[in-house]
Amino acid sequence: MLRLKNISKAYDEWTPVLADVNLAVAAGESLAIVGESGCGKSTLLNIVGTLDRPDAGSIEFDGIDLLAMDEKERAEFRNTRIGFVFQLHHLLPQCSVLENVLVPSLVNKCAGGAKARALQLLDRVGLSDRLSHRPGTLSGGERQRVAVVRALINRPQLLLADEPTGSLSRAGADGLVELLLELNREENLALVMVTHSMRLAEKMDRVLVLENGKLRSEI
Repeated sequence: MLRLKNISKAYDEWTPVLADVNLAVAAGESLAIVGESGCGKSTLLNIVGTLDRPDAGSIEFDGIDLLAMDEKERAEFRNTRIGFVFQLHHLLPQCSVLENVLVPSLVNKCAGGAKARALQLLDRVGLSDRLSHRPGTLSGGERQRVAVVRALINRPQLLLADEPTGSLSRAGADGLVELLLELNREENLALVMVTHSMRLAEKMDRVLVLENGKLRSEI
């Protein structure tokens, strides 16, 4: 479903980040990318999600050349085909849980039934009694579950999670990763998670290590 070929990225001539990275992700697969802090994991995820552009290489999603799109086309593609979960939840503090979840559907012309889906997913993650609550009244784990539901509201094919458990306790991290994997199976979406935790990474179908700008399989 997703294929990266010879992706390279440098912020300047002294700071190379990615060097000829190749990656293929199948529909419904779960994949973890691990590596030392600052090695370029988030940069790679941002390139996969079209939030950043590589200096060289190609990205195909279901045969579509993502780098050939203009910014408006990429923004629409991100909104409808890719879901994001970050280490910080980025929920709108003035909006309720339900309103936060529905935000991505406001610009999706094909988002019919978004409210019904939001209610179903919030019930699925155990937050049906928090619909009118604002983020400031929720626990860290609850806020991350809201962020996961928001990422899924437009039925994406790919879910990208960038250190989603970084601010959670061990128990909260385990619970969130189990939830992501359950949704990965139930929604048949590809899951790519960046994490510093090998313990959590090994719950995925496959683990890759980013080191010296290149990806290698974990042995």
